[in-house]
Amino acid sequence: MRWQLGVFEWFIRNLSGDVPLSDVPSLVPGRGHFIADQERGHKLGLRIFEQARHYVRLGDDVTVTLVAQPPRRESIVSERIALQHEKPEPLGTCRALGPGQFEISYDPELLKDHENLISTFAHELSHVLVPPGSDLPVAEDEYEFLIDLCVAFLGFGVFLSNTCAQRLTDGAWSWWRGGGYLPVNDRIMATALFVALKESEADRALVLEFLRPELRGTFKKGLRQLRRFEAELARLRALASEVIEVAKAQPRPALPSLPWSMGTKLAFQAPCIQPLSSAIAAPGTNAVSTTEMGDAIVKALEARG
Repeated sequence: MRWQLGVFEWFIRNLSGDVPLSDVPSLVPGRGHFIADQERGHKLGLRIFEQARHYVRLGDDVTVTLVAQPPRRESIVSERIALQHEKPEPLGTCRALGPGQFEISYDPELLKDHENLISTFAHELSHVLVPPGSDLPVAEDEYEFLIDLCVAFLGFGVFLSNTCAQRLTDGAWSWWRGGGYLPVNDRIMATALFVALKESEADRALVLEFLRPELRGTFKKGLRQLRRFEAELARLRALASEVIEVAKAQPRPALPSLPWSMGTKLAFQAPCIQPLSSAIAAPGTNAVSTTEMGDAIVKALEARG
């Protein structure tokens, strides 16, 4: 728990921008958070990806290209024979092409599993926000765990938790569904930490409604455990308010001057993060239903027509 609290403190200092925690929504596979208009194939992937990008709040000066991965190698040969590949293929990848330019790939099979698709997009976009480097709050071999926690900090905790690895069966065959790196209990705790920091009963109820039923008890236990850390939570809330005030008084930070790739060590530089009201109101996305937004966000949408 203290490890997660320390990581969330780092996120607050480096990723908050000028957006208060109270304005970051708990995203769920419903309530109009992600919308599609009968798109199919890669067009559907692009539609959902752009909406995920807006919730992550990458600035307009960051270019991210989305590409579909080639078809996967077949595993099932016949009713009695299946192949086990030496190296599992990733659900998604993130590659730096140059300063402020990235390419994200995804497994097109995820188009049949929208929760896993959104969780994968959030994970890969978090790589853009938090490149590997020497100034991170975790050891080098915990970098992917840090990225999973970032997904929860950005409001995607329900997607992160619901897409933990699980074994599925169909007759004589069984296989694994899900992605990411953190164990399921850590994912749920990170989701609970995000909700506890917001002090929002509405978020608590929303998460409980959309978490997989077998995960809801663990989420409630996580919230109860966090009561023992109320002093630390109060300190992080105060820190978040201070960071917002400082960010509003300063110009936006510059992008890293050099490209990075997985395994390359660079000193962390905060990315350009645009205000949430601007991100979700991006023209042509229709990514968010306004019925449950805060007054400030609704006004921002109305001002944009």
